[in-house]
Amino acid sequence: MFPWLGPPCLFLSFLIISTIPSRLLAATCEPERCGNITISPPFGIVSISRENTCAQLGFQVQCYNGAPYLGYYQPEFGLQILDIFYNNGSLQVSDVHKLGDFNLSGGKGCRVPTANTATKVRHPFSVSPLNQNLIFYNCTRAPARLEDLVDTVCRNNTFVRVGGPYNETNVIIGGYALPGCNTTSVPVVGTTGTVNASDYKELISDGFLLTWRLPSAGSGSMGTSKTIMLIGMLKLLPFSHM
Repeated sequence: MFPWLGPPCLFLSFLIISTIPSRLLAATCEPERCGNITISPPFGIVSISRENTCAQLGFQVQCYNGAPYLGYYQPEFGLQILDIFYNNGSLQVSDVHKLGDFNLSGGKGCRVPTANTATKVRHPFSVSPLNQNLIFYNCTRAPARLEDLVDTVCRNNTFVRVGGPYNETNVIIGGYALPGCNTTSVPVVGTTGTVNASDYKELISDGFLLTWRLPSAGSGSMGTSKTIMLIGMLKLLPFSHM
């Protein structure tokens, strides 16, 4: 018998595994499908009854009625994943539940969005500056200047206009605030020349871009070096006396 094959050895084995680069561990994780979207590491599908070791922290995905959602929200409040671009660390998502605000026959009544979409975004994701802002207004009276504003289907002094590029530090910039109006920002894909405020429903449905930080080129070699160094240390430990 070998007295050193006990809990200390198991603990050190765990340390070795924990230093292996994530991209090497990901090689053992098979892609899954949710609807027409392929879910691959660092993403992974999870549910209440199912964990997924292939889903890195923050990249959990919930598959609900054939549609993938970012997992840190319940699907009825979350961001639906429309596409994932693994090669450049970005994905296209839609705050589709904001479309329910414009339901004329809904029990809650028709209204423009009241919360900035960016408040739903959490680490490790950021809203891409490639997005454009749609600015929604809920006003107590019609503004004096209406040339840049489009009436929403809700009417009742609710409007929408195209804003500038998304700015993470201050999404409502450039004089978009109007007296007597509550202002809400929704990022959408597009540029100023191609975004038409009248298409606000389609633009919300088409979503916007999020980005996440890809591992640096040297991170894999660093992880491998740590593993080799730890294995070398194991040879020096007096296991036979534990």
